[in-house]
Amino acid sequence: MVHTEGNLLSVCAFLLWIPIALWGAYRWPPAKTAALLLLLPVMFLPEAVYYKLPGLPIFHKMRVAVLVLFICVLLFHRDRLRSLRLGKWVWLAIGGVLVGGILTVLLNGDPVSYGAYSSPPHVPYDAVHALIQNALGYVLPLILGAAMFNGPRDLRVLFRLLVGAGLVYSLLQLIEIRLSPQLHIWVYGFFQHSFQQTHRGGGFRPVVFMSNGLAVAMFTVVALLAAAALYKARIRVLRVSAAWVVAYLVMILVLSKSVAAFLYSLVLVPVMLFLSPKMQFRVAMILAFTVLLYPTLRGTGLIPVDEIQEWVGSTYGEGKVGSIMTRFVNEQRLLERADERYFFGWGWYGRGYARDPDSGHITGIRDGDWIITMGDWGRVGFFSKYLLFLLPVFIAARRLKWVGRNSDRRLLAGLSLIIGISAFDMLPNGNFNYLVFVLSGALLSCSAGVVRVAADRARLKRKLLARRQTTVPVPEGATAAAHVQASLRGRKI
Repeated sequence: MVHTEGNLLSVCAFLLWIPIALWGAYRWPPAKTAALLLLLPVMFLPEAVYYKLPGLPIFHKMRVAVLVLFICVLLFHRDRLRSLRLGKWVWLAIGGVLVGGILTVLLNGDPVSYGAYSSPPHVPYDAVHALIQNALGYVLPLILGAAMFNGPRDLRVLFRLLVGAGLVYSLLQLIEIRLSPQLHIWVYGFFQHSFQQTHRGGGFRPVVFMSNGLAVAMFTVVALLAAAALYKARIRVLRVSAAWVVAYLVMILVLSKSVAAFLYSLVLVPVMLFLSPKMQFRVAMILAFTVLLYPTLRGTGLIPVDEIQEWVGSTYGEGKVGSIMTRFVNEQRLLERADERYFFGWGWYGRGYARDPDSGHITGIRDGDWIITMGDWGRVGFFSKYLLFLLPVFIAARRLKWVGRNSDRRLLAGLSLIIGISAFDMLPNGNFNYLVFVLSGALLSCSAGVVRVAADRARLKRKLLARRQTTVPVPEGATAAAHVQASLRGRKI
């Protein structure tokens, strides 16, 4: 069964994507295959369209994209999966996500009733749904990212394509900033979001083909930070300095009227431009720790809600105060509800919502991904999911001391900041797509690959130095080390 409110193209787009993906995976190298086959569906496939097969969960564009890429990798790039090394801590987080989801289903076999409202119990077969959802939503994107990006060259391909995708999407954003969000209607025959929420400051917030304007803004932030990292690594974009791309994407963020996304860029672009890679990793780890500790801090009242309210009011006006306070109030209600099933949550079917005990009406709106995860999957689900894509930040930070080239250090640090700010944005907002898990997998494998290449270079250098010292006379006036460096310059590593 297919659910769509749109035209025939909204259905056929998914069917057309499969042969396109197979052709691309056959023609392109691994890194380009993964980057394009994961970026293009997020950018262009329709929202709010899904397929439902008997006995299986719904398949929307994110799950379809991950499943199609996984099939392509099995067909054309299987060697990348064979050589994959994730490490015991990442596998432990994966086990927590998958096993925790199954236990959530098995522990929620009771119905839930509030007044006139009643939600059904979970049945054991729902564990299959939970396994598929968590595998396609979190586990496979990270595994595919780790398998398909595993060295310095792949890292550069990833960054260039992230920036290129942001530049392409910026043109579509400019159309909607001027004409209002219309592209999804023109192409697929319906609007995928609330049009009222696109009005901002006398203009419009672009939505293009994503779920909402916030998703588009964060996509632009990722492209902007990738461009800043390329600039510091002295890598050009489309034959021009990446500094011009940074300036242009900042302008797009300003025109998009997304306050949070603009603030992220206002803080992190200077961090990338003026701090060392080591300090950038520290900032990324602070963001990661903040996200992991946020539920505990929120539950114990250590988040300074009143100070945040005062600052927002003095900076952005009373309108924003109402918005942020509504989120805090909803968080408190939902956190109290989640605490009733502390470890494994309530599952789905709306069981994790805070409701009025008499009428059964929902009293707490779920905005942030952290509280949604906490209510549905409990503390085990939250920490497993967030550790899954934040662990690579800490692992890569430990590996930084063995990375020699400054460009590699800059790109790894930039990727860690992208992951850190994406996780931080999941506190007030939802998880819009799988890209943060893909980027985390790429950081995990690319940091290992860069260290491996640096070790190979050092080993070759020592070998050539020993050979020159024993068998080849060093030219008069030159040191042995300088002679080896001259030899290395002509050798491709």
